Amino acid sequence: MNDMALWWPDLAAGTGVRDSRTGGIDHAERVRYLTDLQQGGTVFTLTRGEQLLLWSARRWRHGRFRWDQVEMEFRRMLPGGWQDALIAWEEALELLHQYPTGRPDIGNGCRSALSTDERALLTLVAVLQRGPRARVSAAWLLSHLIASARQRDLAAALLGLAATLSLAGTELPLRACPVPVIDHLKAVSG
Repeated sequence: MNDMALWWPDLAAGTGVRDSRTGGIDHAERVRYLTDLQQGGTVFTLTRGEQLLLWSARRWRHGRFRWDQVEMEFRRMLPGGWQDALIAWEEALELLHQYPTGRPDIGNGCRSALSTDERALLTLVAVLQRGPRARVSAAWLLSHLIASARQRDLAAALLGLAATLSLAGTELPLRACPVPVIDHLKAVSG
């Protein structure tokens, strides 16, 4: 079983939102509830900017397949500074993958759920867009993603990306840390 499939424990446990007409469990409501609960946990709940970064990271990780399409999407989304954003993003991805022991978990393009590392990377870019007041959060996320010797280089590349995205009007959202699904399942079924 894939532990990233957030809806599976709910379906297996048979808990969730009750249908008011029958008193039973309404599957569609339960799935909708858990999707809202885990906002930002799947590619379908990401903003356009987050989707672009995730999709391009997954393409880069698996051999830069059809990289011309990535360039086209960056050009479409960031017409004024797409080259700067793409170069900074490629540099960040290169730094993340230089050491075999420190490679982040970046999935393939067919995977709908985000890994912890993918979510941390998107959150790090969003935090860096918030400026100096978010430096503590950025430092913690950097320590999760890469060895301390490479953190300054990665931060510089991601700061360049964050600045370019901000100048283009693409603000990545800071998402609240999702509450563990098991706790919510207990609360809903209780």
